[in-house]
Amino acid sequence: MTKRLTDQIVRRASAGNRPQVFFWDDQVKGFALRVTTRGAKAFVLDYRVNGRQRRITIGSYPDWSVAAAREKAKAMKREVDLGADPMGERHDERTAPTVKDLWSRYSSEHLALKSPRSQADETAMWRDLILPQLSKEHVRDISTDHVERLHRRISVERGTPVRANRVIEVFRKALNLAIRWQWRSDNPATGIRKNPEHKRERYLSLDEIARLNKALADHPEQTSTDAIRLLMLTGARRGEVLNATWDMFDLDAGVWTMPSAHTKQRRLHRVPLADAAVELLRRIKRSNESVYVFPGKSSDNPLTDIKRTWQSVCNKAGIQNARIHDLRHSFASILVSHGASLPLIGAMLGHTQVQTTQRYAHLYDEPLKGAAELVSQAINGASYGPNIGD
Repeated sequence: MTKRLTDQIVRRASAGNRPQVFFWDDQVKGFALRVTTRGAKAFVLDYRVNGRQRRITIGSYPDWSVAAAREKAKAMKREVDLGADPMGERHDERTAPTVKDLWSRYSSEHLALKSPRSQADETAMWRDLILPQLSKEHVRDISTDHVERLHRRISVERGTPVRANRVIEVFRKALNLAIRWQWRSDNPATGIRKNPEHKRERYLSLDEIARLNKALADHPEQTSTDAIRLLMLTGARRGEVLNATWDMFDLDAGVWTMPSAHTKQRRLHRVPLADAAVELLRRIKRSNESVYVFPGKSSDNPLTDIKRTWQSVCNKAGIQNARIHDLRHSFASILVSHGASLPLIGAMLGHTQVQTTQRYAHLYDEPLKGAAELVSQAINGASYGPNIGD
């Protein structure tokens, strides 16, 4: 039936025994009232786009009046005339991927390729920091303002400015992948001003190393102290040492070959071992039946935590403000003091980028100054006139 819809018609409209009935408006083509057998009433609009018949619900009665629904229908028809598809856009809105969907795909396709430690760390970032704020937001709607608010909340409200920087780095990577997946065309996390970070550089002196060796020898826990010794002797990362398996070592050749899945850079890394490291490993192997060099409580799993032992030996040795990772920096500083070049240090530590090793360049100041003094003395000694600098 077709006639001009009025409030009186809408109030009286009934579907009777039929599942639903449409009361079509004769003023706006395609505009109608739909009534179900249970008495539910809603305004709809039928239209055609690209040869396809569409029906979109405008709203329910009495939430929408006849006049308001008719004006909305007119506006939609104007959009259709301009090439829009209101029903398609509404469907896209419902099905558009959210940040929660982004996390799901990111974790399965990207994060799964990272080390267990990185997986655990980034999972915590998403679970505790990103998703509580943004999970329901559509990826295409994420703006720079969203990202800045997230960064600010972690920095200020939680008081963890460095963590805030790491979270934004992870989120930026996820949004870069969203661009690749054609979920959006730009990355709003690019260019976010990060909190200042001061690189912490702590090198153990030879005296501290001597005291540490004494404390390690006196400590009752041998597995974790041996792990710390291997860290000192190789400059390897904690995860590389704790997850090391015997099949990575050729003790006759004195070489530790880390497979790509074992290293931070995801590249095979071949580490020549000093005689002291080989001797340490031979001693460990004599009483070790696990596939892991440093087994945990179960021989089927690696040791996961040496922090308590580290803190204990540092306290006994009187070493303040030192982290386990500082053993890696100390390894590099000893190499510098004995004349090793930056490329050699980078190769020993498994660096893939020159700028990573460049952080140790300032350690050359004293050796270089000494070399400059030697040149100065030679020049002054060979001079016939006044010495340079006089």
